[in-house]
Amino acid sequence: MQSCKDHTTGDFCEICEDGYMPDVANHGRHSCQPCACPLSIILNQTIIGNHLASSSPRCAPGFYGNPMVIGDSCKSCDCNGNSDPNHIFNECHNVTGFCQNCWGDTAGANCERCAPGFYGDAISAKNCRGACQEYCCDECIWHLIGDLRLSNKTLDQVKVSVLNISTGAAANDRLKYYNYTAQRLQNVTEYHAAIDGASKGLQEKTEVLPLTDRDLVLRAQDHAEDLQMMLHSSDLIIKALVTANVYNNIVQYIEEANITGLTTMDLASDGINTQLGFLKTQSENVFKESVSLRNEQFGIKHFLVQQSYLGSLTYTSLYSFPFQGCSHLFSQIFCSEFHSDLPGRTTKRLELTEEVAEGTLNRSVEVLQTITPIHEKVEEWATNMKHQDYSAAAFDRAVVSAGEAVENLSELVPELLHKLRVVEEKNQVNNVTTNIMRIRELIAQARSVAKKVQVSMKFNGQSSVQVQPHTNLEDLKTVTTISLFIRVDPDKDPIEDRFIFYLGDRNGRKDYMGLAIKNDNLVYVYNLGEEDVEIPLGSKPVSQWPPVFNLIKVERLGRHGKVFLTVPSQTSTDEQKFIQKGEAFGTDSLFDLDPEDTVFFVGGVPADVRLPPALSLAPFVGCIELASLNNDVISMYNFKQTHKMDVVSSTPCPRYKLAFSQSRIASYLFDGTGYALINNMERRGKFGIVTRFDIAVRTVANNGILLLMVNGDNFFMLELKNGFLRLMYDFGFSGGPIVMESNLPKLQINDARYHEVSVIYHYSKKFILLVDKSHVKSMENEKKTLPFSDIYIGGAPSQILLSRPYMSSLVGLKGCVKGFQFQKKDFNLLEEPGTIGISSGCPEEYFMSRKAYFTGESYLGSAAKTSPFDSFEGGLNFRTLQPTGLLFYHSEGSDEFTITLENGAVVLNSRGTRVKSQKKQYNDGITHFLVASVNNDKYELVVDDKDMHEKKRPTAAPSASTVRNFYFGGSPSSSIKNFTGCISYAYISRQDRDIEPEDFQKYTENVQTSLQDCPSSDFLCLSKVGRDKSNLPKGLLGLNSDDQEPGETEETPCYLTPRPRATRHAHHYGGTANSRQEFTDIPGSLSKRSHFSLSLKTQSSFGLIFYASDEAEDNFMALFLAHGKLVYTFNLGQQRVKIKSLEKYNDGAWHNVIFIRDGNLGRLVIDGLTVLEDRAQGSNVSWHVSSQLYLGGVPPGRAQRNIQRNSAYSFTGCVKNLQLNGQWLSSVSQTFGVTPCFEGLSEPGTYFSEEGGYVVLDDTFNLGLKFELVVEVRPRVASGVLLHVYTAAEEYLTIVVLCSQVMVLVNNGVREFFTQVTPRLGLCDGSWHRITVIRDANVVQLDVDSEVNHVVGPLNPSTKSARTPVFIGGAPESLLPEGIATRRAYTGCMRKLTVNESQVSFSKAALVSGAVSVGSCPAA
Repeated sequence: MQSCKDHTTGDFCEICEDGYMPDVANHGRHSCQPCACPLSIILNQTIIGNHLASSSPRCAPGFYGNPMVIGDSCKSCDCNGNSDPNHIFNECHNVTGFCQNCWGDTAGANCERCAPGFYGDAISAKNCRGACQEYCCDECIWHLIGDLRLSNKTLDQVKVSVLNISTGAAANDRLKYYNYTAQRLQNVTEYHAAIDGASKGLQEKTEVLPLTDRDLVLRAQDHAEDLQMMLHSSDLIIKALVTANVYNNIVQYIEEANITGLTTMDLASDGINTQLGFLKTQSENVFKESVSLRNEQFGIKHFLVQQSYLGSLTYTSLYSFPFQGCSHLFSQIFCSEFHSDLPGRTTKRLELTEEVAEGTLNRSVEVLQTITPIHEKVEEWATNMKHQDYSAAAFDRAVVSAGEAVENLSELVPELLHKLRVVEEKNQVNNVTTNIMRIRELIAQARSVAKKVQVSMKFNGQSSVQVQPHTNLEDLKTVTTISLFIRVDPDKDPIEDRFIFYLGDRNGRKDYMGLAIKNDNLVYVYNLGEEDVEIPLGSKPVSQWPPVFNLIKVERLGRHGKVFLTVPSQTSTDEQKFIQKGEAFGTDSLFDLDPEDTVFFVGGVPADVRLPPALSLAPFVGCIELASLNNDVISMYNFKQTHKMDVVSSTPCPRYKLAFSQSRIASYLFDGTGYALINNMERRGKFGIVTRFDIAVRTVANNGILLLMVNGDNFFMLELKNGFLRLMYDFGFSGGPIVMESNLPKLQINDARYHEVSVIYHYSKKFILLVDKSHVKSMENEKKTLPFSDIYIGGAPSQILLSRPYMSSLVGLKGCVKGFQFQKKDFNLLEEPGTIGISSGCPEEYFMSRKAYFTGESYLGSAAKTSPFDSFEGGLNFRTLQPTGLLFYHSEGSDEFTITLENGAVVLNSRGTRVKSQKKQYNDGITHFLVASVNNDKYELVVDDKDMHEKKRPTAAPSASTVRNFYFGGSPSSSIKNFTGCISYAYISRQDRDIEPEDFQKYTENVQTSLQDCPSSDFLCLSKVGRDKSNLPKGLLGLNSDDQEPGETEETPCYLTPRPRATRHAHHYGGTANSRQEFTDIPGSLSKRSHFSLSLKTQSSFGLIFYASDEAEDNFMALFLAHGKLVYTFNLGQQRVKIKSLEKYNDGAWHNVIFIRDGNLGRLVIDGLTVLEDRAQGSNVSWHVSSQLYLGGVPPGRAQRNIQRNSAYSFTGCVKNLQLNGQWLSSVSQTFGVTPCFEGLSEPGTYFSEEGGYVVLDDTFNLGLKFELVVEVRPRVASGVLLHVYTAAEEYLTIVVLCSQVMVLVNNGVREFFTQVTPRLGLCDGSWHRITVIRDANVVQLDVDSEVNHVVGPLNPSTKSARTPVFIGGAPESLLPEGIATRRAYTGCMRKLTVNESQVSFSKAALVSGAVSVGSCPAA
């Protein structure tokens, strides 16, 4: 063998090396030229074929694919002729092929369907037009069917998961079927042997082709399963361990089959291809036969054929029929059916939707029926354990089965809830909505079973349980309370330092809370952002606890924490109680948790979870049973996952439930979602001449069901209505239903005390109502016997309530029931099979009123030993849309101590000394938390942990310690306007007790204040705009043209969330030349050595990523993009260090970048693999930077002298995890055009993020005395400032969205006037809305979606048109009018802004400040 050259090889250098192909030159010589793709070496070439040859080959503009992957090629973009012709070089993504510039109101990966809000044929007729009107609901129905189909699939998974707690037999049947099908397909291999001209290698590959058959079976089976799941077949999903192992093996077969198929194709000739075609035909025939056999096996062949048309319609709707190629096996079989005639499809879709909804409801009922036995079993355990009468083996088996069932529910229910939300929001058919509500109720009941499994788990020192966290972490911000039962046995397991539970961030970052055993003490640990607070309970060492369950409760209210221990007596009902308290340092009071990273672990944590040092202890040994989280019942059986938890070898400890309260087993807690159902009451007592029902109720609720019996049109109902008992019944009376209601004081029972209520039916013709054994009222009727056998207590299924108009408004009871009797016979409600969603016990905290709603004319008053003028701390949550209101009031003579809202700002006023918050937008309908404190030195006010202000306190004589009055929400004597909105979890320092939440139920003065849950922000919106005009800006009343009440339209929350899905800790830059974040507090060590790290994602070829310099820019450091490559550079005197990557990193993927400066040495590390270095001469040159650090870009004019011109402007992309020397950089001083890094699809427009921001137009646009402005908006929040123009003479024009109506306010120097339009469908429906404002001097016309209104204001002859700044999306606080109804910045998308028919380009704006993304909006 000789030495070959010029990329040849072989015995005689007669063949080309890998990566090269033979080529004949003009002079006849053969040479080896590089292959077009994939390339195996780095080349510098121009376009080859349809791809670009360079160091990173990619497809040319207009093509997509990956030429570096064997078997892939560059294919022409397919956008169905709907791509913007102005973007021919960026028609589709060069790898995925997704079209990037759909136009003509089209959308989709191939621009194959009309954009949301438009309808028509995007492919053939190309006539997408208009927003859908009332009867244009095809697209809605398509989405509805598809989403409902997916929800059915998940619901069926829930059903099967519960049904198949033990799935051995089902798994065996499935495996037998797999084996049978595979055996049938083995016969296909005989066709392989008939292939002519196959080499020995081909024969070897053919032996492996049975694996390909397996792949064929798997793909065919998957498609069949997908279709059947779409058609409600729940028999095709079996969650069994054996089946899972089979699937794992099949995955390996797929990979091997892929390799086999590729090799075979390379070696085969045309004859082989012919045989393979024949083989394919035979395989398809066998597959079709297997599908037929399978349908026969499950007895649903007829059902599948009947419903396949539904599948075709749904598939067509979701993917814009027709299919593109029908390339999959599923498509090959069903394409002919999908291309069939589709006339009248809308009517059929509606019919089929009804069928789907009905089927879904049936499945839901089956799920409910399967869940009930779990509940029964749990109650059986409780009863047996109480009497110490149970079989350990049977108990172990039951615990395992329940655990498996609950785990499956926990995995599947969140997905289904999400799908139901999507379907519910898109619904157009009432019966579908009804069914969805029913499904939601059933899911809530399923979760309720898991949450209320009152059984412990035993931890062996290695196990752990991850519990489902609280559904709304916002509820935990101000107050967090967790109670649990713990049992240790010091005699068997010596007490050591042990971990008990942890609630917080997965990586152990602040904030968090937890419980542990340290130095033989129970220790409560929490952190609110600064230092750890550790509260040891030293008064009762753990080694002295008895070997029974002890009750522990940890509580945090703002900065204040407490730990409680209750030890039951072994000889009596007496209990030992211990308490210890602590307080966090600093001003942080809120428990901030990120929903994405929050975990709740009990007993221990897996290895991949990092605990904070204070809780990094050995796992727990003993038994734990969770009790409650913020008064919500919780259970460890509502877990996400368990780790090394074996309930067979570690049997849960039985707990004697009478140990802590004699009434616990006889009382039941109703949370408004569940109910008790007693079937066949007469099994315990018979209906007689006198029939009696007795129930003891304790509640603070205004409304709720107590007793309900239904039989056809006959019914009996005892309810709470506005706090009073109300009786209504009808047994087929000729005069219709009979109602017994009155405002007699004896009938009001919502005072947090137990009341015994008795209903007696006497001689089948008279009802007698007794309260607390006293006769209250009687009612006679026609003589008829009671036609009932079952009775609901505390609530009822929604389908019963919604099907009867007189019951549709009824709600479940929130409170406790102590005993229910029928004919003086007791019933244990938890043992009844029909009982859903209630639990045993009646905690005292459940009846404390921590929330209050004030109407503007109401207030709460009480008295206590307190001295706000001397030493005081008070805190509260508040939520309002009113700019002004009195939150807290106290007076001593003429001296007043108040906390108020003034024009949206929070103000503390003590004897004339005012402390005011910086922010003035606290009337935004969002819950805020304030803390006001007074000590010997200062007054301090903190709002939301961030807005902190203080003033020095003047010296004054202390006040006498006496009982004094104080008020929340207003007062009977203050001149300040009373508060309108919600106050919750308020506390004040008292001299006679520790700090704890105020119980408004105990206040002596309650003037028109509701102590129920606070209404939603939308209700506040209605009360603000639709019901109370007094809060509108001064001067807006008394005008003939607008002196009517705004429309009382039903307000609903915005369809789109105010927080689109985004990458955590990541920000998006670009859209303008100077998009950036500015960082202050640069450490001095930066001048000597710096180690920066960040993660980067971009598709930009040029742009500045990072820049730092001194004021004169003589010393600098920069990271930027040039031709897609990363460049890191800095100077050292007159020399420069410049490091440039060899590869391009603008591929749209995340890359980790580290850039280091160590004296004269520079180093660039990319993705931990590429390390590049450069060094300047000399080492003693002084170098320092003194100004700010810039991320994403720089201010105008900066960096020009140090960075090449085309890279000195902002790059477009995302950055996350910026760190300096291993520490997070968080000192952002200013933001310009930077938003969160949103995930998912985007569309053209400008997005104003929830963090707030605005755009200032360049001075070519003038909104003077005469103009026409047009803009399209898609809000994500119901209120905000759209536009603001002002002059130095305090004249202004402001456009606001206020509770989904549009309002234009004008002040022309004479007075303020306004006009408004409330669109019939609102603005928050997720669609684009067109707003037109026309001004001609004192006349202003407003047009919103063709709904028009106008106003004629006073003339001001002296007013002149002048160029003034135009603010879009918001404005600086100081420039907004004092009395404006909302000061909140606009949140949502904006596009197509024109002024006097001239298009406005935000990318050329004079300023983009804050969180504004120019050019890109998160898609709806």
